[in-house]
Amino acid sequence: MADGKAPVDMVLVEFPGNDFTGEIFAELERLVDAKTITVLDALFVRKDADGSVRWIEADETEDTRLSRLVRDPAGLFAEEDVEAVAADLELDSSIAMLLFEHTWAANLSGGVRRANGRVIDWARVPAAAIDELTGLIEEEAR
Repeated sequence: MADGKAPVDMVLVEFPGNDFTGEIFAELERLVDAKTITVLDALFVRKDADGSVRWIEADETEDTRLSRLVRDPAGLFAEEDVEAVAADLELDSSIAMLLFEHTWAANLSGGVRRANGRVIDWARVPAAAIDELTGLIEEEAR
């Protein structure tokens, strides 16, 4: 479980047309096995063509790969979270909701503390913002 020493992200992955092939499991397994991330909680929300919504917790799936990734589902996602996501979900689509801790960062934070330092800020910069900035820098260099 998260100990407050590493950042935690929530990632929503949409699958239009409810076309979920399961290929994401291999990458999640690799990241967990490498101790890069720890999956704290996960659930799958599905909205059928008729608008009905179903959701499945990690430990309720027939496919055991997800339940193995989330060893002890924390129940951190609430019904209100599912309702909010489902409200914006297109018909005949699904969303995987993943909550994971950046395990690698706990080690970095520990090193900082052992060096008598403290992390005073940790901000996420979207990849698109970096791409835009890089493009501007390259344009100015021409």
